[in-house]
Amino acid sequence: MPPDIDSPNWDRSTKILVAALMVVLFGIAVWFFQSLIYTLVVAGMIAYLLNLPIIQLEQRTVLTRSSSVGVVYLVFFLVTLILMIVAGVTVYQQGQGLFAFVQEMINDGPTRFQQFMSQPIHFGVWQFRPADFNIDLEQVAEQIITVVRVVVGQGAQFVGVAAINALGWLGSTLIILVLSIYFAMDLPRFGNILANSIHEPGYRHDVERLLAESGHIWNAYLRGQTTLAIITGSIVAIGLTVLGVNNSLALGLLAGILDFIPFLGPAIIIGLSTLVALFQDGNWMGLSSMWFALVVFVFGLIVQQIEGNWLNPRIMGSALGLHPLLIMVGAIMGSTVAGILGVILAAPVMATGKLLGTYIWRKMFDLKPFPITKDGPPTPNQSEPPT
Repeated sequence: MPPDIDSPNWDRSTKILVAALMVVLFGIAVWFFQSLIYTLVVAGMIAYLLNLPIIQLEQRTVLTRSSSVGVVYLVFFLVTLILMIVAGVTVYQQGQGLFAFVQEMINDGPTRFQQFMSQPIHFGVWQFRPADFNIDLEQVAEQIITVVRVVVGQGAQFVGVAAINALGWLGSTLIILVLSIYFAMDLPRFGNILANSIHEPGYRHDVERLLAESGHIWNAYLRGQTTLAIITGSIVAIGLTVLGVNNSLALGLLAGILDFIPFLGPAIIIGLSTLVALFQDGNWMGLSSMWFALVVFVFGLIVQQIEGNWLNPRIMGSALGLHPLLIMVGAIMGSTVAGILGVILAAPVMATGKLLGTYIWRKMFDLKPFPITKDGPPTPNQSEPPT
């Protein structure tokens, strides 16, 4: 056998060249395998969401990790199946009413719109009619109906495509579940593998700290946003039912789904609920269509304020530590890169990027990467106290 010869270390230029090449190859791989990235991300999200009950079951019972994963995923599958059946029946029933409402708007929309614009609106002792402002009612009505027809046409096209691709969707769902189970089995090892690859003790501590804080970000977002969506959807469904808005259950379910889309989702559900209230026939409060729609609009604003100012801080906490403007910009950038998934994950991705960027910045200037504060271990939104 030839004698052992130590392999020479790479110089700085070689390391930079190899690192740049790896970044380029990684970017090319992400570009060509976007669908696979989407599948892996969704599977990882499910595994991360279910990791806490898996840990609790493993610690509180005699079950092993693999057995705990099996039990939790079985319960998750059954609960999801039941919810999908209930939601499917509800959406079908409510959707029939909503579809009939849209068809009625298409057929009788111009006449009903003219009647609505001709109705007097009272503000105390003042009274006016929208038609008094010399608005071409027929033209406005036709434009509204044209928009509705386009939306209905797109919706019908979407339903047709969804029906054709149903088999493929079921196959993708099965692949996601299988991948998610494998992720859940080995999730505790991922952080240790990365930390063990660092031989310098100080850097190992940095990696463990970054993993812990990034885990705090994603834990707060995924579980917190899911909780917020359930609560918000329930409040909207119950509130609209009490107010007497048609298709309230479907609107509540849609509100929970759209709650994952920052800024735009709540605005869509408020506008849609107001539109349904504006054109429905009568209400138990005996209000005119205009006032009833205004009540529903105000209710939507109140729910949005309660979620943003009271529920969100208590459920999500301050783990993200991002300005709302940054979240909006991140959502726009995420939609360009990864569509709807990019919009949903924009906030935690930006918060993680902020954490890593802060670490790199402080290391570049020879500062402590994790400043100690009087409140204990820092979170990503904490800044260094003044010296």
